[in-house]
Amino acid sequence: ERIAATDISMYNPVGLAQLFNAPLPVAVFSGLLWITVGLNLAYIFGWKFKYTGPAFAILLLLVLSYRNSWSMIYHNRIAVVLHVFVIGFVASADALSWDALNRARKGWGKIAPHWRYGWPVKLICAGTVLTYFLSGAAKVFGDLAWSWMTGEAMRSQVAVDALRKEILGETTSPMFEVLYPYAGLFMIMGVVTMILEFGAPLFLLNRRASMVWAVLTWLMHWGIFFIMGIKFRYHQSGLIFLPFFEVEKVWFWFKRQFTEKKEIEEANSSGEKSQPALILFDGVCNFCDGTVRFILDRDSKQQFNFASLQSRTGEKLLRQYRIPVDLSTIVLIENGQVYTKSTAVLRIAKRLPGPWKLFYEFIVLPAGIRDVAYNIFARHRYQWFGQKAACEIPPPELQARFLD
Repeated sequence: ERIAATDISMYNPVGLAQLFNAPLPVAVFSGLLWITVGLNLAYIFGWKFKYTGPAFAILLLLVLSYRNSWSMIYHNRIAVVLHVFVIGFVASADALSWDALNRARKGWGKIAPHWRYGWPVKLICAGTVLTYFLSGAAKVFGDLAWSWMTGEAMRSQVAVDALRKEILGETTSPMFEVLYPYAGLFMIMGVVTMILEFGAPLFLLNRRASMVWAVLTWLMHWGIFFIMGIKFRYHQSGLIFLPFFEVEKVWFWFKRQFTEKKEIEEANSSGEKSQPALILFDGVCNFCDGTVRFILDRDSKQQFNFASLQSRTGEKLLRQYRIPVDLSTIVLIENGQVYTKSTAVLRIAKRLPGPWKLFYEFIVLPAGIRDVAYNIFARHRYQWFGQKAACEIPPPELQARFLD
């Protein structure tokens, strides 16, 4: 509202604001602003999203275009509007929303998985990368061109920003005074900036690379804040980069914890004994045998049974569950579900008493990242710990826990 009341000579309409030949009356703009806030709440909670989603996206673009029509364009808001548009014009309210709650209450059933729920996320990622590419292109095709790579352009820009703040009586960042003498550091930052911005589309070619890009770019914005004191709230919060990660796994993990806890409580209250999980292990691996003994010593509730991968039972179960024969992986069969490698290890740790169950928190990491360390260890297990000529026979008191 304060900007809307600024001197009319500063008005230069951009975007949707070009629909207006002259500035809007302050009262009219104030009304539009409050309507946008109301639609924002409906957008967040997913109420009548089929209508409120697109309406909020369009009004947000209009309000921010009008804001950018007065003296200065805030380019850091471009990604926010772009993301709001993508989410607002797709079936986002099929997820956690007021609409989804009403649908469930009316007995309309759950929404089935569909490809249409995946492409908007990819579109958001592509849009985010495009905004950074345009920023990099503006540097390359601007007056300073590739001098950004030398770091001198960045160093000069930081110095000008600090000088402006001094003149206006603002406080400069202490980091600026520390880093400014070191031209080499600005060259490194300039090269990294150009790679992250101008080279941003290349990171979309690989999912893991795009995740690394998101983390590095997030750190870049915090670097800008500490050196120049410039805030990019949407970027620094990390919200802009969330689509690059499978954050829904965190929700499913918490949901699974609640569900499993509830099932255990129901089983205990009904007097039913839960079926022990089954661990298939490499019977000739010294480390694997030691791991089995470690679990047995702590499994006072007898939650696990065991079978070697080389045994008849192990081979039968591998065929039954269509598990590829791979002696380098531990296999956990739990409630009819099969888990392998690091996922199996973490789910076993979850059932052990004491601090061991804390390791299960690493389940939030993507399995591909966790399994890298697991595969390296499994590949060298014979070399580091040795192996037996044949599977070891368990002592009589434990034979009931071994299925073959």
